[in-house]
Amino acid sequence: MGLKKVVEKRLRYDITANSLAETQAFAKKFAAELRPGDVLALYGDLGAGKTLLVKAICRALHTDEEPTSPTFTIINEYHAPDDLLVYHFDFYRIEHSEELVNLGLEEYFYNAHICFIEWPEKIAGHLPPTHYDIHLTFVENQPQARKIRVYRSDNPR
Repeated sequence: MGLKKVVEKRLRYDITANSLAETQAFAKKFAAELRPGDVLALYGDLGAGKTLLVKAICRALHTDEEPTSPTFTIINEYHAPDDLLVYHFDFYRIEHSEELVNLGLEEYFYNAHICFIEWPEKIAGHLPPTHYDIHLTFVENQPQARKIRVYRSDNPR
């Protein structure tokens, strides 16, 4: 009989952003808490604002490049002050785990970089034990508003 790993997820934020300005204000506050090595898994339907949130956080981190969706390239790299590298993954088009073999995910996830992952459910078995889960959902009858819930997963190895 094997032991099951216990997953501890702590709710860090539970907000409703009613506008782009409110999303950007949240991103600025949250970005100030991020540290090298942080991995952020962004969950949400198409159009929920995953890439928009990545852009806002990267702006707060002062990346040299304007983030764009890596839907077709799978990964984009951005440069921030103090030699901080920020990686932005989009696994929407991944259909089989074999497609991940040559990416070397561990090189990105277990290093002093910040990693954003869109569509992390496609690579669930590859996420590091400690990471942020960010859930973006639409707010009924408010097309500009988004519910943003941020959890910190501190999982034992």
